[in-house]
Amino acid sequence: MSTDQMILETDYAVIGLGAMGASVLRTLAASGKKVVGIDAHSPPHPHGASHGGYKVTREGVAEGPAYLHFVRRSNALLHDLESRYGERLFERTGTLVIASEAQESSSGFLHDTVQIAEANGVRHQLLSSRGLRDLYPQLIGLTDEDAGYFEPDAGFIRPEPLVSLQIALAKEAGATVLQNTSVHRIVPLAEGAEIEAGGVRVRARRVAVAAGRWTGQLIGGHIGDLLSVTRQRTFTFKALDKAAYRSGRFPTLMWFRRSVGDECATVFPLEGAGDGVKFFVADTEIDGDIGQSGDGFFRRHVEPFFGGISAELQASETCFYTSTPDHGFVLDWHPDVPGLFLVSACSGHGFKHALGIGEAVAAVLEGSAAPDLSAFSLSRFSSESRL
Repeated sequence: MSTDQMILETDYAVIGLGAMGASVLRTLAASGKKVVGIDAHSPPHPHGASHGGYKVTREGVAEGPAYLHFVRRSNALLHDLESRYGERLFERTGTLVIASEAQESSSGFLHDTVQIAEANGVRHQLLSSRGLRDLYPQLIGLTDEDAGYFEPDAGFIRPEPLVSLQIALAKEAGATVLQNTSVHRIVPLAEGAEIEAGGVRVRARRVAVAAGRWTGQLIGGHIGDLLSVTRQRTFTFKALDKAAYRSGRFPTLMWFRRSVGDECATVFPLEGAGDGVKFFVADTEIDGDIGQSGDGFFRRHVEPFFGGISAELQASETCFYTSTPDHGFVLDWHPDVPGLFLVSACSGHGFKHALGIGEAVAAVLEGSAAPDLSAFSLSRFSSESRL
């Protein structure tokens, strides 16, 4: 049979092998299932969400209690992968959340973080503005209204090594992986679906679509209309005071700053011999000239708030967020294509949940017992968008 007529028969197929897709693929393959993974590029790659060097993790998930199971399960699975394979995937630097609001406030990210932590036994420490100044003198932009939440067992995850490891483990367990293979069409069958990808047709009983920024164009219709894609950028500036930004003296940081409209600066501690501090602010305007964009970012988000950082831009990386209107995930069956399960969108806060969600989605595809996913259903959207 010629290559352009190749047909692969499988029990399960996973479209998109970023954080969540790779997790679904590895879980299915590890349980002995016949599974095919498909990606338009060669993951890990810089074209999706699973890029940028580091991703924050924390169990104080202000986004809501529905996420808590997944981040906890992900942390347990990360520990297991590190122990088994000797990989450095999760740096427990501690995660610090700072916001310009009173701790007893009835709203806001900091308040919600504390509420989740206290209700679920997450180990943490609350810090006053004075306490923050004493511990972190490099944070020169602190105000008297700032308060902090420190979670010592949190930190950051390395996305590219985690994606690579999971794909490698899936292959070792027997999964077929089609890289640099674009999916052109998904055709419903009486039992499952047929995926047209390059010169291959993959026929599967169940399909998970975890295609990130490509999900909308692949699925189309009302589902595609729900998803928006934005390009995000990190900036790495040289530290003049390297000791002040090393792990131990500086945690993984999320800082909501009132003077710049409560925009959150996410900052990561230095590692090894490097002297570059990585900064991220969601939806930062991206200029055509990276140097010009970096200058503007430094003046607005770094210079007024962080001491001991040079304006020298060492690196800049991009990734892509795919978001729903409420910034929650979609984990649900396609209403019109039986056997097609949607695993999108991560909305910028999905990586820390990816391993737990991969495990849950694999269970749903197999028809096994799975965590409650009702909070992530398509039906939660307005009547105008409801399918």
